[in-house]
Amino acid sequence: MAFFGSSKSEKSTPEVKKAPSAPAAPKSGASTITGCMEILGNVKGCGTVHVDGKIHGDLSVDESVIVGKDGVVNGDVKAKKIIVSGKINGTTKCDTLEVTQTGHLTDTIDAHKIVSDGKIEASITNCESIHITKNGQVQTPKMMGKHIIVNGNIEGNVIATELLEINKDGRVKGEMQVKKIKVSEGGLMLGTMLTYEPTNPVRKVEKKPEASSDVAKNEQATALKEIVKTKEK
Repeated sequence: MAFFGSSKSEKSTPEVKKAPSAPAAPKSGASTITGCMEILGNVKGCGTVHVDGKIHGDLSVDESVIVGKDGVVNGDVKAKKIIVSGKINGTTKCDTLEVTQTGHLTDTIDAHKIVSDGKIEASITNCESIHITKNGQVQTPKMMGKHIIVNGNIEGNVIATELLEINKDGRVKGEMQVKKIKVSEGGLMLGTMLTYEPTNPVRKVEKKPEASSDVAKNEQATALKEIVKTKEK
């Protein structure tokens, strides 16, 4: 990023990772659904789609979907990357999901990586990385991820298969199942905490000797001996 008025002699500062910011205006070549447009039905295409209007149906593209601040999708959204500053009411499926402070998602999220500074009222399936930043608010019946970082607020059932990290000002309320947990000074946990265990562990089954069959054979042999002794008498 360039800073106006800076001179060449100024030293560069280290890069700081920030919460998702509102997306810029769509680049040339991107398909745009403007604010005055309302589409009834499913939309499928290629490249990038920028939504500033409303779609009542599913949206599927092979690259990116950008939902602007006033954009609304009442349906499922599928793409490699999804950036949300508006609202999605449906299943969101992607590799990377970014939710800005004005973004709002409901229903279900299926993503490899999530960074959210907005509002989520949805279930989150098994995810590699989830980062809820300072303004992020989550209400979920179930959030499952390998590494969950919390700087905002989460309420619901949280499952961290590797690490739950609650940083300063982070807050988690509900039932937590974790393999490991790290809570920084200022972080808050309210509720119950259990140790995470896989639901279907593989167990080694050992065969036990069939003692009952051996006993039955011994009983039969004894009975035969008694019959022979009786005949001899």
